[in-house]
Amino acid sequence: MIQELREYSQSFLFKLLLGVICVTFVISFGVGSFGDRKEVIAKVNGREILLKEYRKAYQNRLQSLRQQFGENADAFAEQINLRQRVFEQMIDQELLKIEAENMNLEATDLELQEEIRTQPYFQKNGNFDFETYNTVLSQNRIVRQEYEDSLREELKVRKLQKLMGAGLLVSSNEVEEMYQLENEKIQIGYLHFDPQVFIPEIEINETEVRQYFDENRDSFKTDKAFRIDSFMLGLQDFQDTVKVREREIRRYYEKNLETYTTPPKVKARHILFKLDAKADEEQLQKRREELQKLLEEIKEGGDFEELAKRVSEDATAEKGGDLGWFKPGEMVPAFEDAAFRLAIGEVSDIVQSPFGLHLIRVDERQDKVEKDLEEVREEITAVLTDKRAEKKLEEELTRIEAEIPDKELSEVAGEFSKSVLSSKTFSKNDVIPGLGSAFGLVTELEQKQNEEKGVWKRNSLQGHVVYQLKEIREPAIQEFSDVQEEVREALKMKRAEELARKKASQALSQAQGGTQLEELATENGLQVQTFEFTATTQYLPQLGKNETFRKTALSLKESSPFALSDDENRIDLVQLQGKRMEEADPKTLKQQIRLRLRQQLQQTVLSKELERLRDTADVEIINPVFQQLQQTS
Repeated sequence: MIQELREYSQSFLFKLLLGVICVTFVISFGVGSFGDRKEVIAKVNGREILLKEYRKAYQNRLQSLRQQFGENADAFAEQINLRQRVFEQMIDQELLKIEAENMNLEATDLELQEEIRTQPYFQKNGNFDFETYNTVLSQNRIVRQEYEDSLREELKVRKLQKLMGAGLLVSSNEVEEMYQLENEKIQIGYLHFDPQVFIPEIEINETEVRQYFDENRDSFKTDKAFRIDSFMLGLQDFQDTVKVREREIRRYYEKNLETYTTPPKVKARHILFKLDAKADEEQLQKRREELQKLLEEIKEGGDFEELAKRVSEDATAEKGGDLGWFKPGEMVPAFEDAAFRLAIGEVSDIVQSPFGLHLIRVDERQDKVEKDLEEVREEITAVLTDKRAEKKLEEELTRIEAEIPDKELSEVAGEFSKSVLSSKTFSKNDVIPGLGSAFGLVTELEQKQNEEKGVWKRNSLQGHVVYQLKEIREPAIQEFSDVQEEVREALKMKRAEELARKKASQALSQAQGGTQLEELATENGLQVQTFEFTATTQYLPQLGKNETFRKTALSLKESSPFALSDDENRIDLVQLQGKRMEEADPKTLKQQIRLRLRQQLQQTVLSKELERLRDTADVEIINPVFQQLQQTS
């Protein structure tokens, strides 16, 4: 059973599910309510999924991606079809909730209270604070009862998941095998037979060039090309249509006050007497007495800086104990507390820290500076305006996607006072004036029929493109005279690749006969490259993801240390140079591996259970946009 589940866990479906079946409840800070209009997008066994809930979940996931990938987040979201994934996730969540109810699983009031008490959002000074709890919910326009009901549902689902994973065991042999795979370093040397190196040796005549063209005409076709009518919608189109209330500005300011606050800092020096970790009370007292004498000398006019250079046992001694500027949180608590209590020029009493005994002198200090609301009002207004505009833009794009099949493009553009622009014909490697690189758009257009409309989503700053496909030009064979030089270079590269493979095969025979890799490198004008990797490494050093090379390297043995890696894109002579175990804590690592393998099995069980629930559930997709998402999945 375990082996079956493990094989399933490696499937594409499982990997896809990993991204969509997370059921952890997250407060959607900064997203807020999407209004009270009850628009149902789907029903799961009669239970409704609302559009506003979907939008909230989607924005939350998108914001998370933006924090991870920055400006590339929106493109990545499109690549992984985030809209569909979030929608399917919501269906899966509902299915799990229903199953938990069918099994009569409950979350007690005590369990709910404990879950709330442990959330860091609701804590003050490390402890739960009821006032903070209410404030956080209020600021995010979350109704307390709705939040607690949602959290109670999540706790039920957690219990369900725990039950599904009960009894799953990972054997010691499986742990040992994975430990070996992850920690045995395989040492590899290789020669890359780059065809470019051998191009100078290639000679061809005009007859051969013409013959190559005649035999490979299809290789010199023009790219498939397109022409569109379009207009753009971006953040700037909605910034003037939204208003930010004074109370929102104040609330944002109060919530993000740390952002507008420069913390206090001090510039200080210190003298350190180190203490042995095993020092007893007598040794501690002796060191204290020595440092106390030094403190008295300083009070009587002794030069702190010179004394630090002479007696301090810290690396800063040569700089007279100078620590430079530091803020709260950058020093150990005892040291920090003492330093920030001192006036400029004042020397502390003896301070004990984990590093030893200190005398501290503050040379300069800067108090906390807090910008008032008026100083940052314009900045906050811009941030909130952009958030509102982003939300409005998303709403309009969703509406456009649903309505555009039945409307003229000019009619849709007119709703936003936009003019429809006609492009010139372009292919995937072109730049479209006003739109930029055509690659992403062409990828989308290749799935469209002529006259079909759509929305090419990028990011809100670039602008999303609402378009209608007006022309498709199929690839066409070019005249020889137009591509003669291209044909010549293609033939040269082909001959160079053939020569590279021939030389690589010869080198393999020589290596198997005892010739050293370094000698073969010199003979062929190449360089020996080396690296280490483990059996679980997917992206190889210097090579990236090269599955052919990886499999070739893993197949090598001490008795047969040489082989050729040839994946059509590159050819390498590979040598096994040795193996060694990574120095690590085996016990700790094996515990971590066991836990990870068990979690993988639990996830697999959950995935299979979700498949079963989907097969038996009555899922009704109501909104046409989401119907289309499912049809294209």
